[in-house]
Amino acid sequence: MRSRIMRRGAVLSAAAAATLGLAATSASAALPGLPPGGQVNESGDAGASDLVGGSLAAGGVRVPWATFEQKDAGAEQQIFVRAFKGGQWITQGSPASLNLDPHQEAEAPSIDFAGADRTVPWVSWYEPSPLLGSDATNIFASRFDAPNKKWIPEGQDRAPTSKVPSLNIHVDRDAENPAVAGGATVAGNAPVPWVAWQERDGGADNDSSPNQIFVSRAIKQADCSANKPGGGTSVSAFCWQQTGIERTTKGAATSTGATDPTLNIDPTRDGIEPDVAFTGPGDTVPWIVWYEENDSKIGLRNTEQVFAAKAVAEPTADGGFKYVAVGRGTQGKVNVLNTSGTHGFGACAVDQPSEDACSLNAAPDRDAEDPRVAAGTLTPGGITAPWVAWSETLPNGNHGIFVSRLVGGDHFELANNGNPVSAPTLDASRPDITFSGNTPYVQWHSTIGGKLKTVVGHFEGLTTFKVDGAVDPADADVRSPISSSNTADPFTADGANAPGAAAGTPFFLHTTEGSPQRLLAHGYAPTDVTTGDASNVTLSTAHVTGSVNPAGAAVKAHFDYGQTPLYGSRTADQKIGAATTPQVFAADLGALPEYNVIHYRSVVDSDFGTFYGPDRTFVTGVRAPGPVYNPGNGHKPPKHHKRHWPRINNKVLKLRSDGTVVVSMTCPASHGKVCKGTLKISYNKHVVGRKAFSFKANKTKAIVVKLTGKDKPKLARTTRRVHSTKVKVTAGTSSTTLRLVRA
Repeated sequence: MRSRIMRRGAVLSAAAAATLGLAATSASAALPGLPPGGQVNESGDAGASDLVGGSLAAGGVRVPWATFEQKDAGAEQQIFVRAFKGGQWITQGSPASLNLDPHQEAEAPSIDFAGADRTVPWVSWYEPSPLLGSDATNIFASRFDAPNKKWIPEGQDRAPTSKVPSLNIHVDRDAENPAVAGGATVAGNAPVPWVAWQERDGGADNDSSPNQIFVSRAIKQADCSANKPGGGTSVSAFCWQQTGIERTTKGAATSTGATDPTLNIDPTRDGIEPDVAFTGPGDTVPWIVWYEENDSKIGLRNTEQVFAAKAVAEPTADGGFKYVAVGRGTQGKVNVLNTSGTHGFGACAVDQPSEDACSLNAAPDRDAEDPRVAAGTLTPGGITAPWVAWSETLPNGNHGIFVSRLVGGDHFELANNGNPVSAPTLDASRPDITFSGNTPYVQWHSTIGGKLKTVVGHFEGLTTFKVDGAVDPADADVRSPISSSNTADPFTADGANAPGAAAGTPFFLHTTEGSPQRLLAHGYAPTDVTTGDASNVTLSTAHVTGSVNPAGAAVKAHFDYGQTPLYGSRTADQKIGAATTPQVFAADLGALPEYNVIHYRSVVDSDFGTFYGPDRTFVTGVRAPGPVYNPGNGHKPPKHHKRHWPRINNKVLKLRSDGTVVVSMTCPASHGKVCKGTLKISYNKHVVGRKAFSFKANKTKAIVVKLTGKDKPKLARTTRRVHSTKVKVTAGTSSTTLRLVRA
């Protein structure tokens, strides 16, 4: 595994305030901290976290929003949300904690944006609530009220008059590990949050019940009387509605008399750690992924298996949606999660071959766990598909990170030629996946050089995966979530247009080991920004080049240019896609001042910093080989560079009655401290006037020349006000032919 994180020649600048406001500083890695040397949590021990790019303004640049666990001494663990704005992490909401009850321990937060134009953050987590009559953990969700800067819990009141809006199917059964995603099942509608979670159900009591996967969607209405579970009235503005076909009961894992819409392929064993994303045409199809573990009671596999299912409209199912399981072996099949089949749990649960076909495992007889799903497409303008990353046991006993994507709408195929994206010689765990534009990014944990690190990399096409770098240390038990400012959804044209003209820089979190445990953030950054040569230089135009190693993430590039190192002008931005080798970019400069030194430099922007190439110069009207000197900085001109080279300004010469002419000349700033030499006027190849001159650079001077010589009388006779005579004017290295007329 390559772990190249050092870089050369790049400096983060205060200009980053134009994007996300990262303070000016130097950085030594392609994955600098956000901010460098800082942390996300304010105090205490940080734990599990989640991350998303979002903006409270329609079309605004999506900045990182992080939700996380934080436990301070003497207090219960709380859920917080902070956003990276102005180069620092700022707590969102007052009071700061999202806990429904600050005296209870809250865990496993998840965050995404919903609402009109995707401008409303939603967070889901779990905690116990004594007001519900037991110590069971329940799922809760809150939305951010930006104008009032506070978090508002949402859902029907499950403890009448106490305002406890639990999402649980059964409030006296433990529920945990929620995942929230904002989406709309009708193209053009405002996204609403969908929450997937695991909950104990299908047993005589809490401890004997396997974990089931459930999914609810938010409905914006106050009257929840028609909504399952619970009914009643909303504590604020939304109700929760469970979705799916009822396939099990609270007291036993059986579909006979089913009341609860579990997604488990095998409801007799545990469904664990779901994730959710919206993909497909218009990004209107919710996809849920999870894994199942422990012993089957109906003769199916006991190995850990990864599964995926999509929501499909079904008026008779809870919430108006059923779920269809899709795996590596389901091409041409429709496997509805219903009560059909041998065991009453649908076609995927008939026998082991049927279950294997519905799983995503690279090898169904080996354990697979921790799946995560992201929406994306490799093709600009293409229809997004679910991409799933998970950890699976390899033949050598290590765990590898596999990635699969939906193909043809009815089955999954492994990416990276069927190989893990992690090095098989290293154990890998806890993956996450996201998109930036049309590029998938994957992170995971691996031990490298005796240290557990968070490793990140990206796909270049479907079959090539490149590791971009690694940071340490990392807590093995806590996932390092990854996201970007340009994830695929309708508001980014599925990654084709980053909101706010952002670059789409990926970023991720990771939790350190030790005490206290710190939550850190990192973002991609380009390396090796260079300023190339200028070519095709004329009196007013030039072609300039530069290069940058994007170091795995898309960047924007342009050139600053002007007559001084302060520049003052710039070219348009150019988008440079994700790559890990130097990429050349170029631009044509126009409307340049004649015979002047022009300063220029390459400038590369990520969403978190501006990176500069060195200042270079050229002279309009001449392009001497090698470096161009800058007299303004005290540089001496090279030997080949002639200093006495004034510009002749006249368009016509006027012969005055005293036999003199006046020649206007300008000494360019690029030609040392002084222009000096002899001004000559010639007629019929004979010199008829000459005058020595010497004046300072960047000055204009009028030189009076007395015409003399044997050709002067003839010249005087042929020159009239309406009849001109052509003469040649030479000064230093300048020479031109002008018309001579009577003054």
